[in-house]
Amino acid sequence: MNAHRSQGTFRTRLVAFCVFALACHVVAGESHAEAADAGSEGKFIAGRLGAGVLVDSRYSGAAGYQAFPVPLAALEFGDVAYINYWQAGVYFLGNEQKTLGLAIVATPRLGFNSSDGARLAGMMTRRSSIESGLSIDYGVDNSGVSLGYLHDITGASNGGLVRLLIYRRMEFTEHFGADAFVGMERLSAKVADYYYGVASNEATAARPFYRPGTDTDVTAGLHFNYDFGRSSTLLFGYEATRLGDNLANSPIVEHRMTNLFYFGYGWRL
Repeated sequence: MNAHRSQGTFRTRLVAFCVFALACHVVAGESHAEAADAGSEGKFIAGRLGAGVLVDSRYSGAAGYQAFPVPLAALEFGDVAYINYWQAGVYFLGNEQKTLGLAIVATPRLGFNSSDGARLAGMMTRRSSIESGLSIDYGVDNSGVSLGYLHDITGASNGGLVRLLIYRRMEFTEHFGADAFVGMERLSAKVADYYYGVASNEATAARPFYRPGTDTDVTAGLHFNYDFGRSSTLLFGYEATRLGDNLANSPIVEHRMTNLFYFGYGWRL
C-alpha cells in the first residue's frame, strides 16, 4: 500500500506540475503580446496536449512493468517556453535568430519502494525527484542539440547530472509525424548511488553492499503523432535506455535495458 500511495502522490504532483506550467505560460502569453506571431498561425501556444497511459519499468533496471495515466504534452509557448513530454523549459536568453537559447529546465525521475521488485525487499524507499537546471539549446529547421546540467531540487539524491540530447522532427505525411531523439546522461555519484546503490544496512548475502559511483546511461526514443479530424490527434511513443556498466552491475538491477511505452489521445492547439 505504501508503494501505491507513493507512486500515486508522485503522479498527482506530475500532473499538477504540467497543469501549473501550462497555466503559467498562458498568463505569460497574455503579457507578451509581441510574441503572438511566433506560431505559423499567429498563436502563442502551439502543439499537442492530451492524456494517456504510460507503461514503464517498475524501477530503472527492473524486469517488471507498471502502467499509470499521464498527461501528454508537446507544446511551444512562442519563443518563451516549452513542454516536451517529460521536460519543461523556460528561455531567458537567446539570439536574434531564435536558433540559440539558454533555458531553465525541469524533468522528473521516478524512485522505487521495497515492494517494487524481489531484489528490493527490505530496502529503504528511494523517493522520486524533480531535477532542474540550465540548458543551452541550438536548433535550426527541424533539428537541434541541447546540453545541460540538472540538479535534484527535491532533496532525494541531492545529486546532479550532465545531459546531452540530439533531436529531429520528421513529417512523414500531412497527418503523421514523429520526434526522434538520442541522448546521454552522466550521473553524479550521489544520483547513481541513491537510485542504484545498496547501503550497508540494506546488504544481505544475496545483495551485497554496492556503490556504483559516477556513470553514464544512453537513451533513444520516438514520439509519434497521428492527426485526424479538425483538431484531434493520437499520441504514442517508445523510449529505450541502456544503463552503464556500473549501474547495470548493481545487485538490484535485473535488466541493463529498460523500456517505456505510452499511448494517448489529444488535441492540436
